[in-house]
Amino acid sequence: MEYEDRGHDKIDLQPLLRGVLNMMRRLWLLGLILVVVCSLTLGMMQKRQYSPVYQAYASFTVRVKNPLYSGVSVYNEKTAAVMAKTFPSILTSGILQKRVMEELNTTETPVIAVSATSSASILTLRVTNRDPQQAYRILQAVIACYPDIAELVVGPTELVMLDESGIPSAPVQSFSYRPHLIKGAAIGAALWMVLVVLLMLIKNTVRDEDDLKKVLNVPCFSAVPAVRLPRRIACPLLNGRSSTRTGGFAESVRLMRLRVEKTLEDAGKKVMLVSSAIPGEGKTTTAVNLAIALAQKGKRVVLVDLDLRHPSVVRALNSRTAPLTNTNSVVTYLGEQCTADALLQEVGTPNLCVISGGTGAKVEYTAKHYRRLETLVGELRTRFDYVLLDTPPCALLADAAEVAGLAECGLLVVRQDFAGRERILDGVQRLSDAGLPLLGCVMNYVQRNAAGGYGYGYGYGYGYGYGTYGQKKD
Repeated sequence: MEYEDRGHDKIDLQPLLRGVLNMMRRLWLLGLILVVVCSLTLGMMQKRQYSPVYQAYASFTVRVKNPLYSGVSVYNEKTAAVMAKTFPSILTSGILQKRVMEELNTTETPVIAVSATSSASILTLRVTNRDPQQAYRILQAVIACYPDIAELVVGPTELVMLDESGIPSAPVQSFSYRPHLIKGAAIGAALWMVLVVLLMLIKNTVRDEDDLKKVLNVPCFSAVPAVRLPRRIACPLLNGRSSTRTGGFAESVRLMRLRVEKTLEDAGKKVMLVSSAIPGEGKTTTAVNLAIALAQKGKRVVLVDLDLRHPSVVRALNSRTAPLTNTNSVVTYLGEQCTADALLQEVGTPNLCVISGGTGAKVEYTAKHYRRLETLVGELRTRFDYVLLDTPPCALLADAAEVAGLAECGLLVVRQDFAGRERILDGVQRLSDAGLPLLGCVMNYVQRNAAGGYGYGYGYGYGYGYGTYGQKKD
């Protein structure tokens, strides 16, 4: 779905379409509300404006008064047909309406219609009015005045009454909510679609890897696709279900490991901070899988959960293994309640250890805390090949910037079509102000069509909120 214009870059509509679909999924509740509100509003407005209309009618035959033709049925049929054709012009001229209005001594213009059968000299006269009695009075006045007007066109005639309605007792058409509710629902759906498109157009997010490179101007190590998982599983793991060990997810994680490892070796660095701009972008999922991938290659890796407000590393790993029982955490270490050796937990993957962030606590980093963490990371650096630090979102809280000095480089996780570009740049700026160089980035939760290699899938993550954003955590 690419269109190319001479002298211009190609415009890829697929990311825009995916963005619109994602926006529709996020705003489905708003769409439902708009449909219901518009449907009920239009129904109630039409009900208030509804006024019943009554119709009185009479059927009669037309016979000529000329004795030479009074018995000729063909002539009478033609007379009725002529009268039916000429009667609309008589109504337009206002002659009959004026006579009826004079007869009834009213200024209201009557609504009159007449039709003739094609096979018999029968005319049907219909009068509509909001008042059933007035409709019948107008009908009687038309019947009384009609022959005089018709005589001007077809000559002398007489009307033989066949049937009449009398005073109508029910309106021509009763009020029905259904068409108005359907129309209101269509209007609500249209408004919702317009709102979705407008929000998508003004939403300044990263839609593909090229966008990401332009925004950050750093290498993109990998594009990790979305993975379908049961709700009971917190996040996909490289050594978890078979669906994540093969296919696009596993290959993207291995590619990320290869590029990260080479970049770290070339730069001579071992301690990497993993963060994201806002919650819900998959930083913990990325950190855990990168640690597993490095450990599978024989590297000694330790993953430290420094997201003390909402620690999630242990929970992510517990989606595959038995619950980890070590109660020692970074929080207890900061409180000088345990040693560095007591923090390390094995998770079933050879060469991989993790350090829990605790159960969630608001910790204000002091100079003493920073020195203890600096000592911890320094000791870990001598014992492991790689030290990965999972930190809070860097654009939302100051925690990531406060511990940025512990790391030698940073890795930023960006979820496709999620965080605004300004928010991403704000997070990068905070890390840069803390003196942390950004080594590269990872694009997460990528959804591509079949040609791109990935299919649409359900996301992964578990919820928590930061501040006023209330985003879901990865």
